[in-house]
Formats: sequence, structure tokens, C-alpha cells
Amino acid sequence: MCIRDRYYFIKPYDESLPLPPAESFAQILNEAYLHPFNWKARTTRKSFWWSTLINLVIGILCILLGFYAFNQNINPGIRIVDGIVAAVVYLWLFLAALGQTIRRLHDVGYSGYWYWAAFTGYGAMFLFYLELQPSVQRQVKWGKYLFSDQDYPKGGAKSNVPVPTIGQILKEHFFDCFKWDARSTRTSFWVGTAISQVIMTIGVFACYLLAFMLLAPFSVTEFDSGDAKVIGVIFIIFIIFFIAAAIWAFLAQLGHTVRRLHDAGFNGGWWWLGVIPYVGQLLLAFLLFHPTVQNEVKWDKYLFDPEDRIR
Repeated sequence: MCIRDRYYFIKPYDESLPLPPAESFAQILNEAYLHPFNWKARTTRKSFWWSTLINLVIGILCILLGFYAFNQNINPGIRIVDGIVAAVVYLWLFLAALGQTIRRLHDVGYSGYWYWAAFTGYGAMFLFYLELQPSVQRQVKWGKYLFSDQDYPKGGAKSNVPVPTIGQILKEHFFDCFKWDARSTRTSFWVGTAISQVIMTIGVFACYLLAFMLLAPFSVTEFDSGDAKVIGVIFIIFIIFFIAAAIWAFLAQLGHTVRRLHDAGFNGGWWWLGVIPYVGQLLLAFLLFHPTVQNEVKWDKYLFDPEDRIR
């Protein structure tokens, strides 16, 4: 059995291909803190997690020093200087972490734009999962390592997992809600989920904004007026539309989740794990993070044209 046919949650390296370069501790510090804006590159798993640990230690030290400075009877001017220094340090730590995260995503074959997944529920967990993965042992379009001339052969260890276009993802997510006897890639699922969450967030904000704009001009005693009743009817229609959209979003997410479970080799019935608060939702996310099963499964079809499956 070849290595890519085995089960894995964190993919092992292919020993027949070059391994990532071994960076020294000084190179890791240089890469993280002196090249925060060099995003057209990649960074190893070792470099990323060492710099993350260093960021955590420096951040904790800054917090402790800040508490000490503001709780001691010292000159107020020194407190202001301490606050400014702490703000600069935290900003630099954030920029260093941002640069390392983007380069780490490049190193596992993902665009740096996946960083925005950190701002969506499960997306933050998926970003953490990607950061745990080993380097893809092939060339990537975002450049090489900063402190090594090592590169991989073109096409080495290239995945044959299909990559749908954004249009295919939108169609699958929102218009194929009830097509459960199929499978869906990890990219398709997480992109579709992120887009759905953004749309729902905008919808909720728009609902609150509309309620404020329509109802704010009227006092409690004016709600019996004709204008207020018309506006009330309009608002109720909008609420009904929003509820219908929320139901459609739920069905779209349900269908995509079932297909993603199929693609990872699990029965769609595992969706019910998400009904269990906290623990069940974490376990479901764990299943959804799993890579595509390379061998055949009984739901072995995707919802986009075969000729567009690999690019």
C-alpha cells in the first residue's frame, strides 16, 4: 500500500522526496522578526511553531511588566513610556505572527488569504489544523524558503484531489442542498462555509439596521398611526424573508457537511454529532478536517464536471 492510500490526520513526509530545510534558531528569529512583510515565501513547521512559542513568551513578559509598572508608585511619565513600548512590541509581535502564518500556509500549499479563516468559528480550528501539517514536497507559486536555496521538483508529491472553482463551490453550497449522495472536497466545504457565514452576518446586521431606521423615528404613542402600521408590515415581511434565508442557509450547510463527511470516508449520519453542545461540535469539526480519501468510497462522485476536477 503506498503512503497516500493510508489513513492519516497529519500527513507524513514522503521519504523519497527532499525534506524541508533545517533552520537554526538564529535563522528562525531573523525570519520571524526581521522579515514580517516578506509574504512571498514559505516557512517550515518547525520555524512557525518555535516563533509562535517565542511570541507567547514575549507577550506574557510584556503583560507582567505592564502590571508591575502600573501598580507601582512610579513616575506617570514612565508609565506612559511603558505603555507606548508595550503597544509597539505587541504590534510587532502581531506582524511577525501574521508573516509567519502566511508563509506557513504557503508551505502547506494554501494561499495566505486562508488567514481570514481565523475570524470564522470552525475556520480558526481549520487554520490550526493547516499549521500542523508538514511542508508539501513540491514547488509552490509563492516562492522558496528565506534562508535556504533548497527547492522541490516540479509536481513532486502533487495531490490529485479535485479543486473546484469559486463558481462551482457557490453552486454546490447554495443550490445543491439536497444532493447528499455525493462527496465534497475540504476546500469546497470550508470556502462555502466561510461565504455562508459572511452572508448571514451581513444579513443579521442589515436586519438590525433596518429595524433601527424604520422604528426609531416613532415614539411609543405613534405606533397606532397609519405610517407606523405600513412600516410594521414591511418589517414583518423582511423578517419572514430573513427567516426563509436562514432556513435555506441551514439546509445548504447540512448538505455540504454530509458530502464533506462522505469525502473523508465517514457516513453522513455523523452530522448528528454537531447537535451535542461543545464536545459533539468539536468532534464533528475534527471529522470535517480530515483530508479527502484517495481510494473509492460508495458516494464516489463530485458535483462538478470531471474535466474540471483537477487543475
